[in-house]
Amino acid sequence: MVADNQTPNVNFFLNFYGPNNSSDFYKEKRKYYSSNIAKDYINYIQTGIQEFKDYVEYANNKEKSSGIFNQNGLLSEKDKKQLRERLRETQSVIWDGLITFEESFGKTWCNSYEQAYELVKSELPKFFKRAGLNPDNMIWYAGLHENTDNRHIHLSFFEKEPVRLRPRKDEKVFSNGKLSKTAILEFKAHLELAATDFKARERRNRQLIQEYVNEQLNENMGLILNNKLLSLAGRFSKKGSLAYASENMSSLRSEIDSITSYMINKSKFSKVAYEDFINLAKYKDERFECYCKRNRCKQPFFFEKKYTQDIYRRLGNIVIDYSFKIKQIDNERLKLNASVRREKLMQKKKLAKQLNECLRLANQFEYEVMSAFQEYMQRLDEAKFSRLVEEGIIDFEM
Repeated sequence: MVADNQTPNVNFFLNFYGPNNSSDFYKEKRKYYSSNIAKDYINYIQTGIQEFKDYVEYANNKEKSSGIFNQNGLLSEKDKKQLRERLRETQSVIWDGLITFEESFGKTWCNSYEQAYELVKSELPKFFKRAGLNPDNMIWYAGLHENTDNRHIHLSFFEKEPVRLRPRKDEKVFSNGKLSKTAILEFKAHLELAATDFKARERRNRQLIQEYVNEQLNENMGLILNNKLLSLAGRFSKKGSLAYASENMSSLRSEIDSITSYMINKSKFSKVAYEDFINLAKYKDERFECYCKRNRCKQPFFFEKKYTQDIYRRLGNIVIDYSFKIKQIDNERLKLNASVRREKLMQKKKLAKQLNECLRLANQFEYEVMSAFQEYMQRLDEAKFSRLVEEGIIDFEM
């Protein structure tokens, strides 16, 4: 994947700055790379990373905001502070490297932090050995810049103990920071091979599959999938680990795998990436089988099975995580519904009580009206009787 037969896919440029160089130019450079000024080299790498969208996901994380990495992954703010202290204190040569990629090659094989991290982590220690440096005595950090069409990695390293500045008769030492041209050329070749080998292709396909599955779970959650995830979560153990490989999940693993297969085949993109991933494993099995036959040994394992188990484990953990989250959301919904039902029941009870009060009041009112009417009629009768007595119509004697 090159523009022409003469354009290299990978270039590597390297400078070095010793601690005792009397040149004003080197003194200023040394200050820049050894973090002895405010806007130092670390700041430059960090700024270039934050300009590009690939590191937006880290921008909201104060502990991992820059995208600068070393062999252990992304550096936290605490890590960067300690790194600056080491740079200011070191008496080692400080090396500054730049790995650049041909445009289409870089956008395919080094277009994310994950790809850059795996590439540098795997190949830099080998370069140290070829250049006569002890990998265990090196401190390095790097950052991928994607703010240009040509992806490039800024890289810097120095010795924990500056053995190059300690001449001894009984061991090989170096008087300055110049490294072997052969080692540099071999580093370029190995970077290209490592970027495009089986491991890189497998990582890329695995990453694509996980991204497609995550995208579907986040954006295209249908009723069928929702019910599958809820059904799964309903049988999760309330104690212990919920990881795919844990003993707790052994009875549910086939159901998780079924959901994973459903997700893979639901998207044509994830299906294609998965098929390519498995085809790579099959090809490795073919080569491995030939090797075993030539050496008259039994094939100890099969890549296809191993890779299938690995991707289903990774995707299975994603499925479990989403199942758990959806179950929590559903529980909240049920609580709300139950709360609404309780509220409705309470309202009904209140209404019934109010109705009973109204009925009691109505009965009391009716009773009082009847009593008053009867009393009125009684008085009316008494008045009529008295009038008849007075008129002599009725003869009544006490």
